[in-house]
Amino acid sequence: MNEETKEDEIHMTTPELIEHHGYIPETHYIWTEDGYCLTVHRIIGPKTSNEQLTDSNVTSNTEQNVTDDSEISTLLNVDKLTLNEKPENNSSSRPPVIVNHGVLSSSADWVLLGPQKALAYTLCQAGYDVWLVNARGNAYSRKHKIYTPKNREFWDFSYHEVGYYDLPAIIDYVLEETANSELSYVGYSQGTTAFYVMGSERPEYNAKVKVMVSLAPIAFLYNQQSPLLKLVVHFYNLVEWGSFYCNIHHWFPHSKFQARAVSTIIRNAPPALTKSFCNCWFHIIAGFGSNQLDKDMFPLIFGHFPAGVSAKQIIHYSQGIVSGAFRKFDYGFSQNLKKYGSSQPPKYDLRKVKVPVAIFYGENDSLTHFSDVQKIIDKLPNVIETKKIEYSKFNHVDFLWGRDAKKLVYNNVVAVLKRF
Repeated sequence: MNEETKEDEIHMTTPELIEHHGYIPETHYIWTEDGYCLTVHRIIGPKTSNEQLTDSNVTSNTEQNVTDDSEISTLLNVDKLTLNEKPENNSSSRPPVIVNHGVLSSSADWVLLGPQKALAYTLCQAGYDVWLVNARGNAYSRKHKIYTPKNREFWDFSYHEVGYYDLPAIIDYVLEETANSELSYVGYSQGTTAFYVMGSERPEYNAKVKVMVSLAPIAFLYNQQSPLLKLVVHFYNLVEWGSFYCNIHHWFPHSKFQARAVSTIIRNAPPALTKSFCNCWFHIIAGFGSNQLDKDMFPLIFGHFPAGVSAKQIIHYSQGIVSGAFRKFDYGFSQNLKKYGSSQPPKYDLRKVKVPVAIFYGENDSLTHFSDVQKIIDKLPNVIETKKIEYSKFNHVDFLWGRDAKKLVYNNVVAVLKRF
């Protein structure tokens, strides 16, 4: 890939990246029960010599990071809106699979490695109808029926709401659109947390999922080894205070200016400096020692990452690190009594997650210590496979952008899905 092509991809939206890589994208808007509009990107297959993309296949100007009131008004008048005019019967011979990202991420992270390596294309090449989630609050899903991102109320959610509202809405929509009764699910990091929440709180959805693949699963975090999180977690009460009193509810927002500035700095600064900085940024959170991140990928990665997160999501995870439990958001003694009827937040019951689950973890992943992964395995009733990544230094972000992720992880993911 030449430098000009890389520069172009830094500023592309996910559908533009998909089309650029030789595949056919669709963009779907899905409404949740509590009023959020989620943008889901679909890859329906590779382009062939006889298939030409038209405006009905992809329209990039609707991919905006800043909420537009007129666009919201338009969306509010449509129960189910897609960017393309679909035939009445939109069923596909390809079995559907939902792929869900982690905190700070978006659908773009599953295509950045390109058509020969990225998970989204690996699944598509294996014959799957791929649906890439954008959870509420990230760069692609920042619309609500009542609130805008400027409102405190818009950001009043953690991973609980992603699991309780977002995933059921997406699952129902995908099944209806594809005329299927079941689908497969691949979750990474928060994408696993949200699924465990859904399976615990809305167990009726177990019947709609054939198999769930957990990449770098997170439910219990007490033993996480990230130096940064070990430091920050002791101040999460201060973060909560600042969020409430200083009206800071949105962390690490994504903007085109940020993407251009970071990519320019990375391209023009001394290579040794940029490599050291980027490696430090990721490794201090994800795990030291891995050789999986190519320095040439850094401008592209930072062109799309981070994609934004609510302060409440960070606080909820911090509470889990301190308590060692996988439980609902802790509002404090008095508010817990009002909301839950108990002084402590209720724990999620992983025994209710009946879906067959395959777990993939890296022993060098600072966020998923094996003792915490083992607690998940012990509590889930239907773990069909547990696989440690063969490369001993494989860390948390390598699941997204590792140069050998396809060989070490993605091909095995496909093998699991093919069993169902």
